[in-house]
Parts: sequence; structure tokens; C-alpha cells
Amino acid sequence: MKKIVIALLCPLFVGISLTSCLPESEETELSSAVALLSFGINDLRTRHTITLSNGRDSTYTTIMAASGIRFTIDHQQGIVYNSDSIAYGTNVTRVITKISADGYVYYYKDGEKTGYNAEDSIDFTHPVKFTVVSRDERFSRDYLISINVHKVDGKKTHWEWLKEADFTAGLYAEQRAIIKDEQLYVLGKSHTGEGYTTSTAIADGKHWSQPARWAGIEGNADCSSIILHNGSFYLLAEDVLYSSEDGIAWQKTNVEGLTCLLGVTSESNPIAWGLIGDTFASSADMSTWETNGQNTESGMDKRIAAFSHPLRTNGNIHRIIIIGTGSQNTDTCAQVWSKLSTEEKWTEVVPAGVNTYGCPNLENLAVVRCHNRMYAFGGKSIGNRQVPIEAFGACYESRDNGVTWRVRDNGFTMHPSFAGSTDTFSAVADDKQRVWVIWNTSGKVWRATWSNN
Repeated sequence: MKKIVIALLCPLFVGISLTSCLPESEETELSSAVALLSFGINDLRTRHTITLSNGRDSTYTTIMAASGIRFTIDHQQGIVYNSDSIAYGTNVTRVITKISADGYVYYYKDGEKTGYNAEDSIDFTHPVKFTVVSRDERFSRDYLISINVHKVDGKKTHWEWLKEADFTAGLYAEQRAIIKDEQLYVLGKSHTGEGYTTSTAIADGKHWSQPARWAGIEGNADCSSIILHNGSFYLLAEDVLYSSEDGIAWQKTNVEGLTCLLGVTSESNPIAWGLIGDTFASSADMSTWETNGQNTESGMDKRIAAFSHPLRTNGNIHRIIIIGTGSQNTDTCAQVWSKLSTEEKWTEVVPAGVNTYGCPNLENLAVVRCHNRMYAFGGKSIGNRQVPIEAFGACYESRDNGVTWRVRDNGFTMHPSFAGSTDTFSAVADDKQRVWVIWNTSGKVWRATWSNN
């Protein structure tokens, strides 16, 4: 018998008729002789599709053991369902079921009421109505039974183009996407150097605020330096630190001399990191900065991305990873630095010139973190690579905190329409494990989902 979860909001007692949980005015009587007691299914066939090395798709079928599928029986609402959807590609057009009930069981096939037989092959492409009738035929109870199957292949990336999005096209020469308080912000500079900010609700993505011009910044702002610390935006403009609550009105702080903002160690204990020259420096309040005496050696002049997450073995310790690039156009890999919140010194994961599988140095490089992994993608390759990388030709995944980056077929992949693009864009991942890509020239907004399970 299959495992089941039975939601009995109105207890049933054998041999006793009880008043249901419906309003008393309806005077509806229910009997223990009218109840679906258990529901399960036999093994199912699942069809899988893989892409071969020659680019062609190949399919194969496996038998999925259904003994682990848990079904909930909700007597009050008259529904039966599996909370965890089963694998995409599973055939539910000919399902053999296992049912026990107090009473006679019927189901509806092509609109006709049919007596249930345990050997019947039933199509569950859509929910099927079942009826349990008491032995004395005085009472009956209907159930709508669903077998939920994933509608899309979770192992493939599914891109959604938000066609109605009114993101202002052509505004930014450079831009950065940041999520704050369930809002997706795009901050950046126009081709003439003015800064603008626009935003949309994460739950929406289609309706964007009118771009608001920045105020209060003197000098050339570095959009790559924008970070969040204690809910406020910070950026550098010619080594001067500015702050903003809304990303529009900026205030000059008393901090000067920072050459790069890197990232923040954790939300619970936010420690910001930056560079003074080529030396690492930190601050708890964004006002007082102290160097730790460690030099980046290879030099970093642009921060690409920063991530901080608690260790699986100890939630009180965070690992922070910084990805950046230097001024040398001959570098084939971006720089990846890492440290724990309990450590003072940073470690360059593997020096760019040594790591064969390092994070590729790409034009307009973007790095996002989803499903506990990091993904790098962008324009064509920079540096003296033996085999040049085409713009958006692949996505590079790191499963080991930035040590190695490889192209994988079962992870995050680029949409074919991105291939060869030279357009400015920004990318960010939200807490629902979705990646957003916002293009400048076209104004198109794309959103990707996938699963690594």
C-alpha cells in the first residue's frame, strides 16, 4: 500500500453518523461508510531527453517506483493530491491505482460514471472525479483526484521573456542590477555620464518606475562599485564614498581614498570590504576603514560580483567570495578571492595564470549565484586564449566556491537569442532561484529558472 497523508478535519468513527463541518443550516449528514481511506499508484514510466556530444537529442525511458509518492486526502474539500510533483516526462495517461474505501467506488470516464476496478488503467492527465457510495446507498462523497507532474523539465533552463516589460531601452552605457526589499533595481550611467535608477517589484518584472536621475554625486561614478550595506546603497566616485537610501539621492560621506568596493560578509553582521590602493580594507559602519596589510598583488580595479553565504556545517560562519578583474587585457581569467568571516586574510582561489579552469575573463562579465553554485557568462573572451570564447556561447558553472569553472549540459544555459550579443546588460539572481537578465539597447527583460536536483 502506498504511503498516504490523510487530512481528517472532521473525525470519522465507525458505525456512527456525524454532522459535517459544514454550517448547521445545511443539515448535511456524513457517515463513516462514505470515505476514501487510502490512495496509491503503481510504478510509472518516465521519458528522459539528453543532448549528445554531436548536438542531437536522444530519449530513453525509465521505470519510476511510485511507493514513495505521498498523497494527501482532504475529506473536507474533497480533494486528493501529491504535494511534491513527480518528474517531468512521467506518463500519467494509463495509471493503475490502489484504492481502499468504506463504500463502493466509482469514477468518471468521458463524462460517464464507471464502477472502479483495481485493474483499470486511468488517464490522470487532468484531475479525475471519484465518488464513494455507502453500502446502504444512502450517502455519497465526491473526491477530485490529481496526480501532479512537473510541467517543465527541471534539468533544463527555461527562459521567460517578459514581453510587456516597459524597461527604458537604450538609456544605460553601463548598468548594475541589485535586489533590495523585494525590489529589483537597475542603477547605471548613460552614454553622457548621468546616473539613473529604475526599479520593479520582484513579483512583477513588467512595470518599471520612470528612470530617476541621480543627484548629489560629484565626479565620475563607478557603477561596478555599487554595494548594499545595512539596507543602503554605496558607490565610489573618484575615490570618494557616497551613500543613498533609494539609489537616487546620494550623500557624500567623509570617506576618501577607497579605490574599490568589494562586498559585504553577511547581513546579520555586515562587514564591508574594499581596497585602498591594492590593499584590503574593512569597515563595520562604512565610516571607519582599516587595512589588514594584505595586498592583492595581481591588482584588481573592477569588482564583478560578491557573494556571502553561511557554511552548511556552521551557520554562524560565512564564506565571502569576490570576483573581479584587473587592468591587464592579457588575463584569460578573472580574479576570484575567498575568505571566511572568522579569517583575517583573503586567499586568491587559484591565480589566474595557473588555473586552466578558472573563471573566464569576458567582456561585460556577469556572475550570479543560484542553487549553491556560481555561474559566469558574458561577451566574447578577453586575453590570450588558445580557443577564443564567443559572446554568450556558454555559461560556466563553479561547484567548488570558485576554484574551477566548467560548461555543463545539466545546469544553467544561455538562451540561443543571446549568442553573439555585444549589448550592455545586467544580471542578478533573486531568492526564488531565478536569474534576471536586463538588456539595455532592446530593453528586453528575461527571467530564467532551472533545477540542479
